Amino acid sequence: GAGLGDTPLSVHPAPRVLLAGTGDELAPAGQPLRPGQIYNSNLPQLAARCRELGAEVTSCQLPDDPEQVADALRAGARDYDCVITTGGVSVGDRDIFHQALPLAGAEQLFWRVRLKPGTPMMFSLLGGTPILSLSGNPFAAAATLEQYAVPALLRAAGRREEDCIPVHTRGRLTTGFSKPSKGTRFLRARALGGLVEIPGEGNAEAHSSGSLSAMMGCNCLVDVPAGSRALNAG
Repeated sequence: GAGLGDTPLSVHPAPRVLLAGTGDELAPAGQPLRPGQIYNSNLPQLAARCRELGAEVTSCQLPDDPEQVADALRAGARDYDCVITTGGVSVGDRDIFHQALPLAGAEQLFWRVRLKPGTPMMFSLLGGTPILSLSGNPFAAAATLEQYAVPALLRAAGRREEDCIPVHTRGRLTTGFSKPSKGTRFLRARALGGLVEIPGEGNAEAHSSGSLSAMMGCNCLVDVPAGSRALNAG
């Protein structure tokens, strides 16, 4: 550009991300629901956030079949810089990543983290490609993506290491949260001018990991330390 002369520029290719969802009960938005189905909100939500960070994202929906998921993981590890999955990581009959990852030849580095929501998150490597497997619950997936995937994607996109760490600040609650937190917990909230509003008047029922409505308009996470009692406004 004008005025740059011979100044060298440091450029980085956009990280290529394969975003995969599992669950035979999931249907794309806009498609009529069959009995027992729900809409897949995770793929659009997570894809939008990754693209906001500058990543090139390809999304796909996979069946509850370990062999097919393993095939998709192998292809993803070959063709993409990282693979992010959602669903299938807990302890139910349909939580198939415990089978699919070994079938694909992946090395699991950890399963479960000490925080809520998103406890059953997994992290694996397959041929050097990172595979981050998130919970299928919408807020759990969003919160763990923000804390674990976002810093890595920013670093891969060429940001300085110090610019990839989530910003922590302090604020004053205008609403409380009614439930004590035995372990570390993250709450969705709205921060403005030093004040922090926890939606739903702090009612714990409004903060289930499957709730989408409580996420509307939120721009931060409240970091609640392990052992905290119910939080009061102020």
